[in-house]
Amino acid sequence: WKDDNATDRPEMIKVDLLQNGTVIATQEVSKATDWKYEFKDLAAYDVNGVAYKYEVKEQPIAGYESKVRGYDITNTKVGETKVEGTKTWNDNNATDRPSTIKVDLL
Repeated sequence: WKDDNATDRPEMIKVDLLQNGTVIATQEVSKATDWKYEFKDLAAYDVNGVAYKYEVKEQPIAGYESKVRGYDITNTKVGETKVEGTKTWNDNNATDRPSTIKVDLL
């Protein structure tokens, strides 16, 4: 988790196991499991001897962005913020000021 130990962190997440792009199993993962999961007894090859490709994907969580690296999942808190400011003119109250200005956020 990358969320500064947010108090609104979900109690549980769901992790899907995909075999060749199709969900074949789902596990509920929580603090009680130390946020760990394990899918066991998976077939390595199909009936033709072709190796299966396995991957994991987390079901979406509101307020978080999920990134998978190998079989490790990192959840990063995302949200909105507010930026406010005031434009101060140092021009002796000139009459040729523009009616609007553009501010770039960097």
